[in-house]
Amino acid sequence: MKLGFIVAVCIMLAGCGAQGEPFQPLPPAATKAVVYVYRPYKVLSSQSIPMITCGHESFELDPGGYYAFREDPGQVTCAIEGSEAQYKFEAREAEQYYIEEVVEASATGSHARLVLVDASLARDEIQNCSRQGMKN
Repeated sequence: MKLGFIVAVCIMLAGCGAQGEPFQPLPPAATKAVVYVYRPYKVLSSQSIPMITCGHESFELDPGGYYAFREDPGQVTCAIEGSEAQYKFEAREAEQYYIEEVVEASATGSHARLVLVDASLARDEIQNCSRQGMKN
């Protein structure tokens, strides 16, 4: 009985996260910024999947997913639907920006926020994410 319970718990905790193609960076564009929004997979993370609008794009991210797009230079606002959480930044030509969606569960529900992450750290974190919602 105990062994069956332990096996069931291990299977639940070993979830694979988002389905999709492994991370592939977008080729840089001389006149546009490249924006990556990602949500690292965490075993005990919230299953909430809020809609995100960032610049001219809207998408949802499963745990372990990322979305990448090109954006014109200028002020970019990224926001989470149904929340006051947003992040604003000035996009520059040929630059890359990594924004992490952090979703935390609590007794009162889930809370999501967006955080700009240093490129050196983000490149390591996003390697384990799968592409979502992208058009070929």
